[in-house]
Amino acid sequence: MAKLIDEIQLAWNSIQTAQGTSGWNTVAVLPNHPGRFRAGRNFPDQCEALLAGFRKSEISRNEKLPEGLGFHVTRVNSEQDGLVWLALTRSPNGNLELFSAMVSDVLQAILATDTGDHSRELRAFLGRIRAWQEFMRKGAVPLSAENEVGLVGELTVLEKMLEVGLAPETAIGAWSGPLDGLRDFELGFGAIEVKTTIASAGMVAKIGSLEQLDDTNCKPIFLGTVKYALIESGQTLPDKISAIRTRLESHPITLSEFNDRVLAAGYMTAHASKYHRRFSLRELAMLEVGENFPRLMHGNVTPGVISARYEINIEPLLSQDIGLATALKKLEMI
Repeated sequence: MAKLIDEIQLAWNSIQTAQGTSGWNTVAVLPNHPGRFRAGRNFPDQCEALLAGFRKSEISRNEKLPEGLGFHVTRVNSEQDGLVWLALTRSPNGNLELFSAMVSDVLQAILATDTGDHSRELRAFLGRIRAWQEFMRKGAVPLSAENEVGLVGELTVLEKMLEVGLAPETAIGAWSGPLDGLRDFELGFGAIEVKTTIASAGMVAKIGSLEQLDDTNCKPIFLGTVKYALIESGQTLPDKISAIRTRLESHPITLSEFNDRVLAAGYMTAHASKYHRRFSLRELAMLEVGENFPRLMHGNVTPGVISARYEINIEPLLSQDIGLATALKKLEMI
């Protein structure tokens, strides 16, 4: 059976039109969704596209549609069978191989909903495209060594949240780090910011802004510190992602959202072979950021200082660890 990406490329290659004509020429894909998802080209530009039809009531006129490096999403001026059509189109300078992988992945996300529910399919369609938008913004290349460690740390906290009983949809929905959130997890009125190290001794947390540990409008805030050792018996980044995917198999919508965030964080399954390091968890601590916690924020710096990045020596603070379960209780999440 041909791979979905091959079927899409064959569909694009089959589309022809007479010279001098304009408009859309399309071929249906996903036979279980009759006519609602179509590979197409818009002539005379001839750029490849995926067209998706949704009930008119599901798409707000104010919906901001994604646009990224190498692609854009537009409304098509056509209503067939009461559907509004959105076109994910490769830009003339967009890489065709990467765009093909993107279209295949978007369709896989729609298939994973397995509901026929237009609203859920629209969320899957736009959610996965926005994840690709973020992935491309970050360069569409494998993660740097530092970012690999950071993602392993965030996934560790996410995995532990699931283990202590936080609902999967709540845990994944709270994971805002890949979406350029100010903090890695936004939970209720508070948050958890995760810092990870593979250093054999000591721990220094790099804080990215005056706002990150400022609890004036976000309380409580916890600093989650994760220590890893690199040993042969540990898990690779792909191992950890695979384990969480397995845990979420009975929650297909949440699994799709998890995949969105993993992609937005900069991880692409096609790059899995690039990640060789094996991580073994040494310590996970949760530190509540309070009045006496060492930090810089707008309320305690000299007037005139408007931004800063700084480092905190975490090692002396680890005796204040309250554990993840207690932190989640204080956040009123469990």
